[in-house]
Amino acid sequence: MERPLTENTNYKWIWFFLIFAIAVFTRLYYLSDFKFNPFFQYVYGYTDSYDYYIGAKNFAAGDMLAKSPSNRFPPLYTYFIGLFIKTTGKDLIAFWFFQFAMGALTVSLVFMIALELFNHRAAIFAAILYNFYGPALMYEGVLLRASLLTFLGTLSLYLLIQVLKKPGNLLILATGISISLFIQCRPNVALIFLLLPLLYLSPFDHKTQKLFLKIGGVALVLFFPLLYRSWLVHERFVLFDASGPAALLIGNHPDYPGIGLSKEHEYPGALGMNYGEMLSILLNRLGEQPIEMLGLYVRKLYYLFSSLEPYNNYDFLLFKQFSPLFNTPLSNFSLISSLALTGIIFRTGQRENIKLLYGFIGGISAAIILFYVLTRFRIPMVPYYAICAGYTVDSFMYRLKQSQWIKSVQMLVFGSFLLLLFNIPEFTRGIKQPYHDEINIQIGLNLVSNKRYSQAIEPLNNLLKNNPENIPALSAKALALGKIGERRRATYIYEKLVELEPENAKTHFNLATLYAESNKWKKASIHMKISERLFRQKQQDEW
Repeated sequence: MERPLTENTNYKWIWFFLIFAIAVFTRLYYLSDFKFNPFFQYVYGYTDSYDYYIGAKNFAAGDMLAKSPSNRFPPLYTYFIGLFIKTTGKDLIAFWFFQFAMGALTVSLVFMIALELFNHRAAIFAAILYNFYGPALMYEGVLLRASLLTFLGTLSLYLLIQVLKKPGNLLILATGISISLFIQCRPNVALIFLLLPLLYLSPFDHKTQKLFLKIGGVALVLFFPLLYRSWLVHERFVLFDASGPAALLIGNHPDYPGIGLSKEHEYPGALGMNYGEMLSILLNRLGEQPIEMLGLYVRKLYYLFSSLEPYNNYDFLLFKQFSPLFNTPLSNFSLISSLALTGIIFRTGQRENIKLLYGFIGGISAAIILFYVLTRFRIPMVPYYAICAGYTVDSFMYRLKQSQWIKSVQMLVFGSFLLLLFNIPEFTRGIKQPYHDEINIQIGLNLVSNKRYSQAIEPLNNLLKNNPENIPALSAKALALGKIGERRRATYIYEKLVELEPENAKTHFNLATLYAESNKWKKASIHMKISERLFRQKQQDEW
């Protein structure tokens, strides 16, 4: 017995507001942790975020082309940040609140889409799965386009569902605008909209195809302003993203491992390459090394669904140190992917307009595999998999209730197999990113401020390897060691600090305290007196 298409409920709006409230409170809770993260207040020069940030600041200052140091990336997100700065006069921290609000809306859209396609219980499961997926929440607090792209993609799917139900000029316009911005944010997602019309060819629906053409026309017209901007900046045709050819050739090198950004597989001169040259090189690789290329796509497919969160500019393993929200099983993408694939295999999704969901899943998955798998590239596909996963959970529970034991056991065994497969330690064990000194000092100081003393020692040690006399790092490490009971090591560092900075009253006071705790009263008295003298002297100098 298959579950009914929809279920009448008088409580769907209550559930909608409850889901939205959960999403908001989740983000407010995370913000209380995020303020201790070194990326909360700073945009570091080695990250891609720096390009967006400088371009946005330039736009807010009057540069209509919003030029950045490299101008590699699609400018939509740059304009998005710049418009926020220009209209509000606010900067980075205020922008996080705006981006987290957008994330809460994305959770609500996941709920509404699942409600439209399935039922309210599937919608609740889908929204919860997406809301507590840690990397998605993490990238809402990062100056990269992943969160905007996810919102635009989810909004596009919702609007497409609505416009197919009740076509109208206003809805057609809104859908076209949403899809256009979605593609302009990352051009490779256009694969979704190349695939969707093909799904509606069987059976052929002339009315739907005509509707798609109208929406596509709106989307294409809106391409022109940023295409013209790209022409002015690059002096050649660029489909929004100047890094596209370089990224595609890296991710389609026969020896590419299938995960992460590998600089050793960069193609010389790819950033200035036109699309014809890029396609020629790709076809040569496919023709000359077909077996190796097939193996490459198998690796990519595995990593797409796996639990591994590969870093590029930002490391999920680092962010996990700052919030318990990232340390739950729901932050494991393989849980969502395994549930979604189980639902697809067991055909639990034969519903009205389900082609749209499958089109988005297939198109965005192909778009990622075509390039390379990074955590931030995977974020925009999570809502669609979460929607499918939510219905899989609901369908499994329904079958249990209906005593469909064989089908239930089959689903459970298959889902468990996938979950184990996508968590093989040999392939999915994360590697912590080595950070620059400027990041390590901020990590250490912020962890100490957050009273996470044990965690602070490792990044401080990483900094001190290269800068053994860095006073802020030594002070923070000494404090952390003292707090966890390592008095001898803390005392040694404070003694070193006294040699490096003999006129620092606080250092003498902390050293005196440690000597007192170790019953070394004579030494404690000496340093306490020095501390008092230096403190009084400082007050007099300031006066």
